[in-house]
Amino acid sequence: MGERHKRLWEWFESLEEGKTLAPRLEVWPRGGAKSSTGELGTAYVGSKLSRRFVLYLCGTQDRADEHVQAISGHLERLGHSPLLNKQGNSKGWRRNQLRTAHGFNVAALGLDTAVRGIKLDQFRPDLIILDDVDSREDTPEKTAKKERAITEGILPAGAAATAILFLQNLIIEDGIVARMVDGRAEYLRNADILGPEPAIRNLVTEDDRLENGRGYKRIVSGEPTWAGQSLEICQRQIIDWGWTAFKRESQHEVYGADGYFFDASRLLEVDDVPRLNKRCRAWDLAGTEGGGDYTRGTLGGTSANQNLYIEDLVGGQLGSDRARALMVATAKADQEKYGSVIIRITQDPGQAGADQAQQLERLLKPYGTVVVKTATGSKAVRARGFADHLNSGNVFMRRAEWNHTMREEVRKFREDEQHDFDDIVDTLSDIYNTLITPQGVRQVRLNY
Repeated sequence: MGERHKRLWEWFESLEEGKTLAPRLEVWPRGGAKSSTGELGTAYVGSKLSRRFVLYLCGTQDRADEHVQAISGHLERLGHSPLLNKQGNSKGWRRNQLRTAHGFNVAALGLDTAVRGIKLDQFRPDLIILDDVDSREDTPEKTAKKERAITEGILPAGAAATAILFLQNLIIEDGIVARMVDGRAEYLRNADILGPEPAIRNLVTEDDRLENGRGYKRIVSGEPTWAGQSLEICQRQIIDWGWTAFKRESQHEVYGADGYFFDASRLLEVDDVPRLNKRCRAWDLAGTEGGGDYTRGTLGGTSANQNLYIEDLVGGQLGSDRARALMVATAKADQEKYGSVIIRITQDPGQAGADQAQQLERLLKPYGTVVVKTATGSKAVRARGFADHLNSGNVFMRRAEWNHTMREEVRKFREDEQHDFDDIVDTLSDIYNTLITPQGVRQVRLNY
């Protein structure tokens, strides 16, 4: 164990039924055994009966249920059996609730679930563990809603001597944990705040390339805060997760991260484009003549090692008729030059957007495979995969007059959308999501 693990286990050991403790916030890196320790600690407390009812709280009910299922496995390995009713049936060994024969209770609760009276028989929660309550996509409004649920529904429902433990990494700069760390939160003012503790202290990296030609950040030096997340493991996480995600998730580098998040200097120009496996022309439509947003059509393709090459950019401040004419002419030219090209159109929500998309699909179908996707989520969320790819040095532009325009829009794009234009970025994100990481892929939770 690392020092942080020993420290938290000492806290679990100090718990006694009816004993009052200050609330505790442990801010650990992702990959640092945060959730695993919380689950094991809950089973340990239950085995000792130093607490009778643990409420395990997460941002979503599904995630809370997963933690409780892990705890059930630990309790079973410790020899504890479910509580039975008079008919001999299990009284509370479900996905979201555990009740043992010796009198220990665990309940899962997500902040996306309506909070009502939290009580099992005569027991109110005397240990509340809040694990992963912040989400990467939380807006200030969502955070405020979660805070209301915690302060008005969860905390008042606890027993007289409730122990409260937060386990979280810093994910967003205006999240619940960030607000507690920097003192903006108006609740739990007496909490012991430990961390943020990064995965690596004094981290130094440099740009490098793997044998397959893809760019990445290579660790030069640093001191791991836990042997279980060594420099070698962190290097693998940087390659697997991406440099941007590792900095945020494991190094807690979130302050100011909601501003510019493209490193435009990594958008490299090349004279020669290698053989490409697939190509996509993505369109972002404006329908305004001589002002406002731009209609943009960007062509990009992937090489054998999944590097992304941007080959062409067309468009302007065009009315609907001129935009359609440009799309048809460009699709004809792409077909003649490259053969098979995917034509990606982003559909605006609502019936008008659906009608427009259907008309464009019929118009362009003779010239390639047309993919229509409805715009969902924020522009920054849709651009995150492309941002990681670009920031790792895996995106290239064919040298052309439009290079400066593209680089400037990428450079000025902000996650909080306080920028002038995002038409080009939208098309670049759509190309990436079409060719490399199609949207809708199931996200898998890593239980660290």
